[in-house]
Amino acid sequence: MKTVVWSSGLALGVAMLAGCSATAPSRVRVDMAESGLPNCQSFEWLPTPQQPASFTEQRVKSEVMTKLKAKGYSEVTEKGDCRVTYVLDMHEVAKNKPRVGVGAGGGSGGIGGGIGISLPIGKRAEQSGTFTIDVVDTAKNAQVWSGSVDASFLKAELNEDEAREVVATVLEKYPDKAAK
Repeated sequence: MKTVVWSSGLALGVAMLAGCSATAPSRVRVDMAESGLPNCQSFEWLPTPQQPASFTEQRVKSEVMTKLKAKGYSEVTEKGDCRVTYVLDMHEVAKNKPRVGVGAGGGSGGIGGGIGISLPIGKRAEQSGTFTIDVVDTAKNAQVWSGSVDASFLKAELNEDEAREVVATVLEKYPDKAAK
């Protein structure tokens, strides 16, 4: 694990930028078949049935295949040892909630207090959900590996940076070909 030391100015700048982008994903959860991983040398993409590929699916597929190739696996268009797909379960979370504040103060011999209410104007929300990558053994037609992470996104349709980050986070837990 890396240790990072930030100056307070840099930390403030990063915190301000983070407010404008997707929230960092949480810890990755991995589930694997009791028999272990099959001898997957090649992967093919398992598309969403009877639906045209969305922008999110195209971005996720591209990132998944790029990461698997970097781990030593090959991509095929059909008859791969294993198939890979993803599921993205999203829901909207309100960002601006009404807030109530109470304060007290004093000065020049007087004491005062106050109550304030902040009501958001306009609708601001972010998308939050669970992103899962599944690996299916083609010969057995059975799921053999699943990695998932909870994350927040700017919109329901993932942009390229969000797809790259969430795929990299999940597939970091999938073994390199040499490690098998």
